[in-house]
Amino acid sequence: MVAFAFSALVMLAIVSIVFHWAMRVQLMKGDSSRNRIEWLSFRGGNDVLQTYEALFPRSVLPRFCRLVFWTGIVSGVVGLCAMVILKAAGR
Repeated sequence: MVAFAFSALVMLAIVSIVFHWAMRVQLMKGDSSRNRIEWLSFRGGNDVLQTYEALFPRSVLPRFCRLVFWTGIVSGVVGLCAMVILKAAGR
């Protein structure tokens, strides 16, 4: 069960990374200024998500990336709590 949950989280993370790079490339193509390469390296992830969401308001990509991020945070907290409880119970 734990291996399946971990594998699912890894697959979601990989898909999220691919979507994030796709958003960066699409923003780079749409930027008419000379600093298009800035989208690939210098912009932060949150800046990319906000800009992409402003340009493409009905896109699912930014929402999916945020969902995967918060799913990872919540599953990490749940896993940490489970380890602490099991350690305190003596298992």
